[in-house]
Amino acid sequence: MKKVLFVCTGNVFRSMSAEYALKKYLKDKKISGWEVNSAGIKAKKEVIDPKTIEVLEELGIKDIKHHQKKLTKNLLKEHDVIIAMAKNHYDFIRSKFNYKNVVLFNELAINKKESVLDIQDEVKDYLNNRKDVEDKIKKTVRYILNKTPDLFKRISERFFLFSDFIEGSKKHRNGFPFMKLYETKNTVTFMSIDIPQKEDGHILIIPKKRYEGLSEIPPLILKELMGSVVKVGTAISNDHTGYNVLINNGVDAGQYIFHSHIHLIPRKEGDGINIEIWKGRKMNSKEFIDLNKKLKKQIYKNKIKT
Repeated sequence: MKKVLFVCTGNVFRSMSAEYALKKYLKDKKISGWEVNSAGIKAKKEVIDPKTIEVLEELGIKDIKHHQKKLTKNLLKEHDVIIAMAKNHYDFIRSKFNYKNVVLFNELAINKKESVLDIQDEVKDYLNNRKDVEDKIKKTVRYILNKTPDLFKRISERFFLFSDFIEGSKKHRNGFPFMKLYETKNTVTFMSIDIPQKEDGHILIIPKKRYEGLSEIPPLILKELMGSVVKVGTAISNDHTGYNVLINNGVDAGQYIFHSHIHLIPRKEGDGINIEIWKGRKMNSKEFIDLNKKLKKQIYKNKIKT
């Protein structure tokens, strides 16, 4: 069961609408195997605006029996996909719970890191301007419903693309066949979706089970992954003078697909691939020493099995 959680502030408007919109989409398309829920970072007891219910019903969503839920650490752990409706929810989840792989609704729906704004964000006199409040509710609910197909497509791609390969899907999203290069008990190696124009291959090595981050992968499976890197890398070296091993761990490091994976990129002199370009802020000696001490403290504080 793949589990999705939408998060807003009160859990009576934006996240609730997103929950019921995705449930409707899955039901209409007869897609099984998904559970959809919603929660609020505050979720203070509040009555759902009747206009929200009215618009949802007009759009074909009936029998709404919604109960507010407050976001907790356990709720985050129980779900595979966490979708924040606005930037403040995104920031709250990352800072309060140290959960880094949350994504914005619009990041998935329209590929932009923009918020789905709340009523008071757009209707400044919302307490005595009922007409504009109702117009805002109608516009937002309709927007969420209309963008749900694109949202679901990107959820499937960014979180479950590799899992779908493992479970039997035979094609990449752009039509290339899924063909295994190498396989162990817990890992699979295959050609990547994106093939660099100036070289002849870009290989991905993944654990068969989905782990979002590197630190979640059990030591024995990590050992298998690195064994696959060596095995496939040795084969690459027959026709190449080197290869890059890359891991993007976390959204801030460029991770797009939330199934931890290793990039293996064959290299030749003059191939035009510029992975080596590294532009960073230079630090002085004191900063270097202070950073070393800070990292050392964090390393020994975190109890990670190795």
